[in-house]
Amino acid sequence: MLHIVSDADLRERPVGDESTAFLRIEGDPGSATIVFLPWCMPYRLAMARRIVPENYLACYEMPRAIVSSEPELCIQALHAVVDDATRSFERSRLTPDQLLVVGLSIGNAAATMFANRIGARLCSVASADRGDLTLWESPASRHVKAHAEEKGYRVCDFTRALDGHHTIDHLDNLAPGSRFVIGLQDELLPEARREGLVAAVKKRVPAAEIIRIDSTHFGTMRETIRRGLCEPTEFRRARACRA
Repeated sequence: MLHIVSDADLRERPVGDESTAFLRIEGDPGSATIVFLPWCMPYRLAMARRIVPENYLACYEMPRAIVSSEPELCIQALHAVVDDATRSFERSRLTPDQLLVVGLSIGNAAATMFANRIGARLCSVASADRGDLTLWESPASRHVKAHAEEKGYRVCDFTRALDGHHTIDHLDNLAPGSRFVIGLQDELLPEARREGLVAAVKKRVPAAEIIRIDSTHFGTMRETIRRGLCEPTEFRRARACRA
């Protein structure tokens, strides 16, 4: 039975933060889209909330430890997902210019690194600029921050560990046609983190499209899917013709 929780329940839900295990959901082998879901968001819940693109090759549930009270586990979890996605891409026999990588919320930590690694197009939805500051400032991760502080960690420990692994560190090799969708009413990403990403994109990926949607964190994801912004160009054209 599918258990639906509200946005508030999802944010505050206490979960372990040391597991680097993730789940890959296999989709249509003929698709050219790979999706990375938000943290603590099961695939079935994401589908029920309509934040998953209609067609995909693979869809990843994030490891709990991608936001962990142990700085090094954040990196281990990130690489675990990105390395698996790289293998999925290689098995698909697609070329980088054929692939669309979709990142949703914290799923963008993996999505941006992966897309940049292979030179693919990225559709980044509700992302931030830096993982260390987002963990320390976002209400979504306040329980992880509290756990880290209990262990004696400070933000500087995460800054050292995550150096070179932020979304803004993985922009230079993104393919033309990449886009970044920002929620103006995003209650989970502080404005400084959203605008930090926008500034980096404008400087390092000037040809990328930046779209601002006047909605909340999850509302931005739903509206992005509704508009078809996470679909390959040819699929969007076909849907428009059918309409």
